[in-house]
Amino acid sequence: MKKVLLLLGDVAILFSSLAITLRIRFGHLNQELWQSHFWPFTIIFILWLIVFFINGLYEIRKVRNDYKFYGQLVNNLLVNVLIAFSFFYFILGRFSDIKPQTVLIILIIIFAVLWILWRKIFFSLISSAKLSNNLVIIGISPESLLLAEEIITKPHLGYSLKLFFNPDFSSIPEKFQIIPSKKDLLDLKNELIKYKIDTIVVVNNPKYSPEVARHLFESIDLNVNYFNLTDFYEKITGKILISSLERSWFFENLSQKNNRLFLLIKRFYDLLFASVFGLVSLIFLPILALAIKLESKGPLIYKQTRVGLRGKEFYAYKFRSMIMDAEKNTGAQWAATKDKRVTRTGKFIRKSRIDEIPQFWNILKGEMSFVGPRPERPEFVETLKKEIPFFNERHLVKPGLTGWAQINFPYGASVEDAKEKLQYDLFYIKNQSIALDISIILKTINTIFNRSLGR
Repeated sequence: MKKVLLLLGDVAILFSSLAITLRIRFGHLNQELWQSHFWPFTIIFILWLIVFFINGLYEIRKVRNDYKFYGQLVNNLLVNVLIAFSFFYFILGRFSDIKPQTVLIILIIIFAVLWILWRKIFFSLISSAKLSNNLVIIGISPESLLLAEEIITKPHLGYSLKLFFNPDFSSIPEKFQIIPSKKDLLDLKNELIKYKIDTIVVVNNPKYSPEVARHLFESIDLNVNYFNLTDFYEKITGKILISSLERSWFFENLSQKNNRLFLLIKRFYDLLFASVFGLVSLIFLPILALAIKLESKGPLIYKQTRVGLRGKEFYAYKFRSMIMDAEKNTGAQWAATKDKRVTRTGKFIRKSRIDEIPQFWNILKGEMSFVGPRPERPEFVETLKKEIPFFNERHLVKPGLTGWAQINFPYGASVEDAKEKLQYDLFYIKNQSIALDISIILKTINTIFNRSLGR
């Protein structure tokens, strides 16, 4: 609902800015003047909204009220200015006499002011305690405290933590003791009324779940939203909290994910995108091959064993970004941020993900998909399966060239990083859809663009 409100606000400001601009530029606004500008600018506005979407400006959990976020707004605005001028003077100019140079400049100024002001107002609204959903957490655990920290530090998510219920008499860290705490569930209904609770989140603890359920049932007439911890954490973070998962979660959430129609459509656009992007990449192949070969001896493309669907191993192909025989003496190891084995050309092609272009062949062969969990090396998989619960379950779907974890978390180089990425992978496996795949692909293009420019 908040995303829709944010989008509708942007649309309203775009067209309001156009109306104000035409009034200022021409001194009046009649139907003929409006109609002559409406459709060309509607096309521009749609392109602008797509840019905003790709750059994550409609991700509520990423909204901030700081200089970095507003700097991101300005960057998006500059990109859209270039799109607007290019459209009017290189595309539309061939079919129309409209040359709205002055109109465009005035529009951009008016929109920039109104848009940034709207974003500040929107952030204030969703962060306001008066408009937030009052929330209670029943049960104290590392996971519930992690959730509490998310809610307290991110008021723009729209929740205000009002109360803990602590049936186990567990100790509560000092930093959370500013939140009132109750121990007796007999007081539950009265406390829900007292604190005007809208949302209840219950820790997945079988020890006292029957007792909690009984008291919650007595409060059913209060019309309060109920969530278990795992589902609510997923809702506000975009990842699955693996430390609170049971095996039953997979039966409940993944049994319908092998829909044949979805898999057929996914395979179709895998083949389409891999073919199109693969052919386009051939244009740059001679320059790339020359750069790699001149800097260090060795093959242009190397293959490496990776683990794919249902644990089946395959060879993943990449442009070589390291010196030859980089692991001859050390064996398999995580790639570090400042890895001395990576060549200068390798740094660029890794940063821009150009090194993964040969994996289009893996997609065409059906070993990988465009979107899915990142395929890991067998040596790492064996270690991670022992260290991280449910790590092997990421192989329930094909690995991907990009994925939900890749666009939400930086490159991982440790067990802890792998654990964090698994939480995003499980979110994708549970929620995979055509719409989510398209969203991930668009945001990947934006990520590549920003990394290539060093932004």
